[in-house]
Amino acid sequence: MRVFDRSMTDIVAGGATSLVGLLTVYFAWEYPLGTARDMGPGYFPTIAGVVLALLGLGIVVVEGRTPVEEDHDYIHPRQLLLVLGSIAAFAALVGPFGLGPATFVAVFLASLADRSPSLLLAAMLAVLVTAFSLAAFVYGLGVQIPAIRW
Repeated sequence: MRVFDRSMTDIVAGGATSLVGLLTVYFAWEYPLGTARDMGPGYFPTIAGVVLALLGLGIVVVEGRTPVEEDHDYIHPRQLLLVLGSIAAFAALVGPFGLGPATFVAVFLASLADRSPSLLLAAMLAVLVTAFSLAAFVYGLGVQIPAIRW
């Protein structure tokens, strides 16, 4: 059977995942690895990169053998711009306004990328993700980003 009869989306996604994993291992190779008991700065990135590369390979092997059942519904420019805009908005807002407002705006914009966006659902999702992010990162982990800055 030809490879084009298979899901190219899964093959490309698995290949990209493996590539990111291998690049992580490549860049982490310069740091001391250490041992499992006394981990060096390169230990976690190396292990994470290997796991990521193996997961990507698994996606290619397993999903690449699955017959195509996708309907080639491509990403529309509006969706792409909203998702990329949400990332840019987060980067632009986190410094001057803090993690809370930046997360809210980013999640709200990304939620609008849905095919049939609901403003109420996007706002509710943004509130929930913002609350979780503040609880986990600012209060739970003590990340040095202010929750809100005026």
